[in-house]
Amino acid sequence: MPSAVIFLHNANQLADEDRDRFLACLSEAELLRYQRFLRPLRQREFLSGRILLRFAMSRLAGIAPDAVHVIERKNQAPLVQLPVTSTVHPRFSLSHSRGWVACAASVDSALGLDIEALDTERDVDAIGRAAFSDAESSWLSSRPVENKVADFYTLWSSKEAVFKLMSAQEGDAASPELVAGGVRLRSGPGWHARTWSQQGLAIALCSGDRLHSVAQIYLLGATPSAWSEQLGND
Repeated sequence: MPSAVIFLHNANQLADEDRDRFLACLSEAELLRYQRFLRPLRQREFLSGRILLRFAMSRLAGIAPDAVHVIERKNQAPLVQLPVTSTVHPRFSLSHSRGWVACAASVDSALGLDIEALDTERDVDAIGRAAFSDAESSWLSSRPVENKVADFYTLWSSKEAVFKLMSAQEGDAASPELVAGGVRLRSGPGWHARTWSQQGLAIALCSGDRLHSVAQIYLLGATPSAWSEQLGND
């Protein structure tokens, strides 16, 4: 049955020597994009995210990370090319937030992933009124005060994940309504959503097919070799 895996990594621990080795793995187009980011945090997220993508694809396809080729595309997610001999071609989605990076991958289904760092200082009701539909904003306003921040980020990340999924499948797709009859929806035509809270993050994964299982793996090391050692042959 369809399944997926989410690899989660804290890019804030990236050391200078690892950064230099990671940069050597990028394509020329990826390097140009990396250099266009002005903030060091965003550079770390982009760089670690691209290394994490290569690791995730190699893990699912059973090939070496350097056999994974990543092609930059303007205003779109990157394109991954695997060797013609590969019998598995995983689909993926990337996300980042405040130094954390995540990659969801599946050999069965299209995906959309979003992670958001929880911030209890934000006026989530005001943001909801500005960013959500009337039904979604009303749902958020009705939530208990003690749950409101978590509920806001769950809805926000779900909307982002659905949008990514729809965009990957259909191009310029409108984000569907995620609240109906005062209830937050967890599925709709062509999408199925799962949400979690981990490491101070709201995590939402949307898939084109209903998934039987989703593994969440928090990668403890700073490099692909450490990640491989952590996971072993599982």
